[in-house]
Amino acid sequence: MLNSLPILAQGALVTIEISLIAMAGAVFLGLIVALMRISKVKILQYIAKVYISFFRGTPLLVQLLILYFGLTSFHIVLDPYPAAVTGLILHFGAYISEIFRATILSISRGQWEAALALGMTNSQILRRIILPQAVRIAVPPLWNCLIDTLKSSSLASVVTVPELTRQVEEQSSAQFVFMPYFVTLAVFYWVMVIAMGWVQEWLEKKLEIPGGSSAS
Repeated sequence: MLNSLPILAQGALVTIEISLIAMAGAVFLGLIVALMRISKVKILQYIAKVYISFFRGTPLLVQLLILYFGLTSFHIVLDPYPAAVTGLILHFGAYISEIFRATILSISRGQWEAALALGMTNSQILRRIILPQAVRIAVPPLWNCLIDTLKSSSLASVVTVPELTRQVEEQSSAQFVFMPYFVTLAVFYWVMVIAMGWVQEWLEKKLEIPGGSSAS
């Protein structure tokens, strides 16, 4: 198992890469969908509601299977890596959109009215006043969702992405040694989540967000 550590380290790097790309994509998508949900355009609201309902109402594993295996029925073939990243973005983008929507709506309506009275447009109010406050409020729940994205990236192993979990499965099966590998796998994820927790604590202090938080 010790001889396999370099291979596991390579898998961990793939896990981190997938997770970071998925996190960035999910945050961007989540913000767009949240703005669609609070818009006054009915069709945008409907599209956002259906998207959120589907991706929150079905397991991530099923979504990955649809993207990687199911789409082949329509002659659409995705490589394992983009299939996994796309699945993670779509899945967690739905959860993050609701976080953003809740924090945006939590901002006092009086701020909108005051800004409108000063002659600002809705887009200016959103960009300069509402979103900076909403993002600050969203940091604790948003970061916990990003931690879930990291842990859920292990499901990319199902679509043969050579990330950490996949490497552990292959090495342990080849050597018929299981518990040491699985404990090592758990430690790898634990360390990564602890590191994200440190970043979260630093970010909350930087933004002067009251109260602590724990990585989950």
